[in-house]
Amino acid sequence: MRQHLRQPLDLLGGGPGDALGFLTVYIALLVCIPSRLVVGPLGGAGTPAQLWGLLGVIVWIALPLRGRLARQSVGMAMIVLTVAVVCSYLAATTRAIKADELRAADTALLAMLSRAGVLLVAADAVQSPEGLRRLLRRVVVGGGALATLGLLQFTTKQAYTNYIQIPGLHANSTLLSVLSRDGFTRPAGTALHAIEFGAVLTMILPFAMHFAMHDRSRSALRRWYPVAAIAVAVPISISRSAIVSTVVALLVLMPTWPRRTRREAYAVMVALVGTLFVALPGLLGTLTNLFTGLTGDSSALSRSGSYSLAWQFISRNPIFGRGLGTFLPEYRILDNQYLSLAIEMGVVGVAAMLGLFATGIATAARVRRSSADTETRQLAQAMIAALTAAACSFALFDAFSFPMSAGLTFLVFGLVDALRKTSAATAADAAVLAAGPH
Repeated sequence: MRQHLRQPLDLLGGGPGDALGFLTVYIALLVCIPSRLVVGPLGGAGTPAQLWGLLGVIVWIALPLRGRLARQSVGMAMIVLTVAVVCSYLAATTRAIKADELRAADTALLAMLSRAGVLLVAADAVQSPEGLRRLLRRVVVGGGALATLGLLQFTTKQAYTNYIQIPGLHANSTLLSVLSRDGFTRPAGTALHAIEFGAVLTMILPFAMHFAMHDRSRSALRRWYPVAAIAVAVPISISRSAIVSTVVALLVLMPTWPRRTRREAYAVMVALVGTLFVALPGLLGTLTNLFTGLTGDSSALSRSGSYSLAWQFISRNPIFGRGLGTFLPEYRILDNQYLSLAIEMGVVGVAAMLGLFATGIATAARVRRSSADTETRQLAQAMIAALTAAACSFALFDAFSFPMSAGLTFLVFGLVDALRKTSAATAADAAVLAAGPH
């Protein structure tokens, strides 16, 4: 049976056990289809990308084991998180629970299984360094396209995603592809919200910059356009979390660049700020007010006012929580995924999520330290920057409520393990060649 199940993956990936095609389809579904379009009966868990991720669970099970999971630090951390989710689900279903909370718990469980499927397939079935880089280039292309749509939405004040009609899919939420703040249009691309739009782009930016600097086989326009589009799209999202996460990503990336590259980057950033100041009067003031006007900002006040309420729920179920997904938006919008996890999954869930972030970042850091190849070292640093930006954004919005940002985060987790595996194989091959025939 396993052999039969491997055949669809072989066709999608172009080689035995290679997940390149499977994950390319996932990226396309994640970025190109508006996140509000779902298979009606499945609700929030029914986005095409999440259904494809559930197929990933079957694909991963179908792959030959060969003890691979024991060698995957990120994969093992994902298994721990999944077990924690199942424990929280059992905690929810063994207490008195409302029907809408139970539906939300079912949706959250399916969504987490989908993310686990994507992570494990990416970690286990990306077979070569070139395959990994090809996949990441496609992530960057998707990010450039998403940013371009956002720029178009900002300029024309039109959503455009409302024209996308796909048989079998229905809108699961109100169209929020174009919002407004202080007179400026806030684009969301195909994401659910401008906050998610910004969070996704901040994760993709480190990879876009990496390939712009290292992928010299392509033209300068193809390499640098995604960087430029994302660099403009992030500030016009007018998202506090996107600005903070971008700064964090750059603080992780830039110290590893040569001094000349850092100086050029500083000049480009100054030019970008100047251009935005001239082309969009008032935008910089609006962005500045996101941080200087916190005492009067309703979103910031809602975040700070949530802690006392959250503690009341946490204290009732401190170990496994009340069930992932069961703290419904009508109770309170926390805008803090870690706080949501503390309520819904308890101490165990928060520790598992932080452990996954720590494992992913530490694994990429080990690859950077152990590799002698400059480009691999820089790619590992880009992954550290992407995951650090994601970890930061989790503290600033409810990431699990937004399928695009959550889906991309778990894909990157899987690709960290793929980088570790492929770089180790490359180093072993190099050592054999250096040793020569015996």
